[in-house]
Amino acid sequence: MNKKSLGTEDKTTESAHGKEKKTYPRPSWVKSGEEELCPDCFKVVGDRSRYNLVCMLGKSKEGITVGQLTKMVKLTQPTVTHHLQVLKSVDAVEIEPRGRERVYRLNRDAHCFEECQIPYQ
Repeated sequence: MNKKSLGTEDKTTESAHGKEKKTYPRPSWVKSGEEELCPDCFKVVGDRSRYNLVCMLGKSKEGITVGQLTKMVKLTQPTVTHHLQVLKSVDAVEIEPRGRERVYRLNRDAHCFEECQIPYQ
């Protein structure tokens, strides 16, 4: 499948400083928020499984471990870990070490949730 068939064809626009800036349309499974997303925010929601993780983390106040998330989304542990690493790369999640486990929490103050208004519940 190509990007166009997924409804994710990117656009290039000019910023106020005359520099080109790519944006991506909000995927259909994200029901609200900005219509055009920056590349970092698109990373958060561009994959439906990753967005499902965001929503699960958004519902949890105390955080969730990789093991718990794996059971909840029925994905393999390496896949969940990969998605969490992508979310960490754009500052969408925070990690708290607890012994051998890592507890993940949504960073509700991240750009994607504050400025691009990506819903997380």
